[in-house]
Order: sequence, then C-alpha cells, then structure tokens
Amino acid sequence: MIENRPRDCAHGAAAAGFTIIEVMVVVLIIGLIVAMIAPNLRAFVPAARIEASAKVIVANVDHMRSEARIQGKCLKLEFDLDHAMWRRVFPPEERLTTDQDVDPLEPKYEDWNALEEDVQIANAGNPLEGRATKGVFPLVFDADGCTGDQSIVLRLKSDQTMMWTINIRGLTGRCEIVPDYEGHEHIPEDVGEGSF
Repeated sequence: MIENRPRDCAHGAAAAGFTIIEVMVVVLIIGLIVAMIAPNLRAFVPAARIEASAKVIVANVDHMRSEARIQGKCLKLEFDLDHAMWRRVFPPEERLTTDQDVDPLEPKYEDWNALEEDVQIANAGNPLEGRATKGVFPLVFDADGCTGDQSIVLRLKSDQTMMWTINIRGLTGRCEIVPDYEGHEHIPEDVGEGSF
C-alpha cells in the first residue's frame, strides 16, 4: 500500500528557483554581449539610414524609367541638393480639343520627399557636364526611358566619411549602389552608355 505523505514545501521551492550566483552569471554574460555589440550598433544605424535613402532613390529611378517607356513621354526626377529632398515631375497632359486652355497644361510636380534623417546629397551629375552641389538637379528620362550616365552621392551630415554613390547607367538603366566608409566617391571617370 502506498502511503500519502505531505511533500516537503521547502525542498520543492528551492529546486524551482535560481541562486543569486546563477543570476549574476547570466547578467554578466548579457553585459559582455551588449558591450561587444554596442559599438557596432552605433555604426550600423547611420549606415542603415543612408542605405535606405539610396534604395528609395534607386526604386524611383526604376519607376520613372518604366513610366517614361509606358507613357512614351519625358519624365523627370528632381533632387534638391540644398535640402536633401527629391520629387517626381510628370509632363502636362496633352490637349484633347482646341477649346482647352493652354494655361492649365503645366507639368505635374509631386510633393517633395525628404531623405532619411542625417542624410544629405553631396553632389549629382556626370564627368562630362560637371557635378552640381547646390540647387535642384534634374534627372530626365526621354520617351524611351533613357537618360545620360549619372551619379548621385549621398553622405551623412554627422559623419562625412560615410558616402554612398549611386551610379545610373543611361541606356540599360542599371543602378549600382557603392558604399564607402572612408569618404571616397566612386564615380565612373568615363561616360559610356548614355553620353548624350
């Protein structure tokens, strides 16, 4: 016959908990991991901001190139180099009848979009026509979706050594993002595909 005896409450509670030494060891290990990762996180967050801005620009270059081909019209991306902003510009709608006023037939300017916080446009342009550092830089796509070879250089305001260069090939539309952590621009010296 099995005898029902009450359990020892003190013994069961001690087996279920952690000792103070176990807790201190876990806290020490977590502290060491955070100490090793924290310096890398500070470098990663700014890099993520500049990379996100570069990817947004590349996505809009692809979109405008595609729209220019589909619509058979010249489209434009504008970059405000002074305020780190960009916008899309669509051509005016065509006149359908002779009664329409010419006045409302103006290009459609979308609202300006800001780049990520702390990201600025260092310069834009190509080796043939020069590089703009101030004002509004237009990136124009013809009715076939082609443009000249162009480069747009992004950098961080807080860390001028972080520079991302976006190289846009005019005819193929291939965009390449080249990151650099030492403050160097990676602009092609020759203009090949879209030198018009």
